[in-house]
Amino acid sequence: MLLLLLLLSISASPPDGQRIVTKVTEIIPKYGSINGATRLTIKGEGFAQGNQFNYGVDNELLGNSVHLVSEIRSIPCDVEKDASHATQIICYTRPMPEDTYIVQVIVDGVPVVDNNICKGLINNWKCSFSAKLFRTPTIMSIKPSSGLPGAVITIHGRIFTDVYGSNTALSSNGKNVRILRYILLISKHSYSRKVSFPQPSTYFISSLHKIAMFQTYAEVTSIFPGQGSIQGGTLLTIRGQFFDQTVYPARVLVGVLRRLVYILSHTGGRGLKLEVWNNSRPAHLEEVLGYNESTPGYMGTTWVDSASHFWPVEQERFVARLSGFLVAPDSDSYRFYIKGDDRYALYFSQTGDPEDKVKIAYHSSYANSYFSSNTQRSDVFHLQKGKEYYIEILLQQYGLSAFVDVGMFQCKNSYSEKQTGDAVNEEQIIQSQSTVVAEIQVITLVNWTTAGAINEVQTITVSSPCMDSNMCSDTQYRLIYNKEKTVMLPADAPGSALQSALNDLWSIKPDTVQVSRTEGNQGYVYSVTFISDRGDFNLLGYEAPEGNNVTVDVVELTKGKPSLDTFTLKWDGISSRPLKPWASGAEVQAALEELVSAKCPKKIAHFTEGFIVQYFRDYETDFRMEDNKRGQKTSETDAFCGRYSLKNPAILFDSADMKPSQHTYGAISLFPYHYLCLAYKGFLAHEIGLKFQYQDSNKSTRSTDKWLSFNFAEGNMK
Repeated sequence: MLLLLLLLSISASPPDGQRIVTKVTEIIPKYGSINGATRLTIKGEGFAQGNQFNYGVDNELLGNSVHLVSEIRSIPCDVEKDASHATQIICYTRPMPEDTYIVQVIVDGVPVVDNNICKGLINNWKCSFSAKLFRTPTIMSIKPSSGLPGAVITIHGRIFTDVYGSNTALSSNGKNVRILRYILLISKHSYSRKVSFPQPSTYFISSLHKIAMFQTYAEVTSIFPGQGSIQGGTLLTIRGQFFDQTVYPARVLVGVLRRLVYILSHTGGRGLKLEVWNNSRPAHLEEVLGYNESTPGYMGTTWVDSASHFWPVEQERFVARLSGFLVAPDSDSYRFYIKGDDRYALYFSQTGDPEDKVKIAYHSSYANSYFSSNTQRSDVFHLQKGKEYYIEILLQQYGLSAFVDVGMFQCKNSYSEKQTGDAVNEEQIIQSQSTVVAEIQVITLVNWTTAGAINEVQTITVSSPCMDSNMCSDTQYRLIYNKEKTVMLPADAPGSALQSALNDLWSIKPDTVQVSRTEGNQGYVYSVTFISDRGDFNLLGYEAPEGNNVTVDVVELTKGKPSLDTFTLKWDGISSRPLKPWASGAEVQAALEELVSAKCPKKIAHFTEGFIVQYFRDYETDFRMEDNKRGQKTSETDAFCGRYSLKNPAILFDSADMKPSQHTYGAISLFPYHYLCLAYKGFLAHEIGLKFQYQDSNKSTRSTDKWLSFNFAEGNMK
């Protein structure tokens, strides 16, 4: 028996050196809510099982953890441990934006590698989950929005379920469960796992300045005694239900209104007195202010919970009056609005005394918007927090539907439109303007005296181990003057190579240098003489590519002295060409424009149209084409050379183009002009279009358009 148990134990465990490979094979369902609480089933192998419940120090990584990962975010999925085992993980999603997510599973601190998620196809539909608004349980409306605790409310919205009543044997999760009734949880607290996604219109801002979907209040059922001394001291007993002093202490206010006693009791005390007179047709709506219980058609008094009220369609030809007190939630500026059907008016008392009320908003016809008429809105009032203000609403109905709705706009609020339909996002338009003022600089040459020039002399010492073996062709460096760099030079370059490289720099032109080389103890020593009346030159710099074992040392041997026959201007470290002290304004302008222009290569610097070049454009001179296919002359980007280039041209040359002589170019013969050269920047279509004429074998002249494929490189090219 002992041997049998041992054999069974051995056969139930993986062979030595082997372990179960953790895999993810599928996620169910594929779609779910953006507001969380979607129950995901992750199928696979090798998931944590027993050690999920090993809590304590050093056990934080044990068990399963799941994240849903999109291209830009990662959101945890809360694992339900008691429903998970070696081949299945159950987790509940959290609120997440609409997107498609792949699953990332970590078992005992080790992530499942991508190759083991849907056989390496991690973006496969089987291993992805999409959060969608159309798969989100939604609450559209809650009516009424307030009431006594235990009141019945009506909720409109949508849910997602495949079982309702008893029409199927099992639900999609394989369990024999039924939906018998819905339970709505209303709480002043929020939870991380959400189910429904209420529309912003279902939220409102309560009198306590909090966002709510439903608000309860206390009920006053009786007051005893019904009368007492006008001097005070009468002990009142107020009976009712749902009195609560948990958040705020109870307050009782007794006031006289229209010879009736009003009780504003408790934080939840609320309501407007509604009076209705049937078959009443006052000539002026203001007449209703004087109506009372003795006025014909009086239907009695009811209390309503809102300044928004609707009447049944069958109730016609009546007037109504709502009256009560408003308590401002904050000290702030407020504006009142009114809308309704058929005619209506709003009265307000800033003192709280009904006798001080004045009409602040009104309208004489149907309006389903607060903004149909300017008379529907009041002026701005500054109200004090906690103070009672009296309001009175009048309505006259002629026929069909009847309603009145009063809104109050508070200027300052911390909520946004996404949080509640009661909020209005502030929009600000920022306009700015500027005046461009041209900078003016004055160049004055004072006490300008010419003298004999002294040429600048600098020595360059170059040393490298390659000189011992005379193999320096691959050990290179380059010289730098005023940010401009020479070509790469070998460590043992002859003096003529340095001289040619320096004379190619535009920052030295039109001056030149002479270079001689001698052999020193540590390497080669180059003597660089600047042939110039400019005088002092900045010290040459150098750079060597990484991996080149070369050392360069530059020393000023003779400081140059100018002759002052010319002067140069410097802008952002770049020197202009030499200018005479008596240079004209045009010459100075041309020198400054050269500083903001790209230098043209030697090969094209002096091109002009003639026998060798049939057509040439650098766009520096005047260039105007009425046809927008010819592009736009611009200096908004650096040109290949000069200051200007052509932006987005579709046609570069047309035989009808005019020469400076005002004659057309005509057709250009492909012999001897068989080259097309251009410099460009950006992204061109990989083809060139040509229109040309030719003679066929029968000596007949033919014309054709041809698009030639050409792979244009991207960037700045020529």
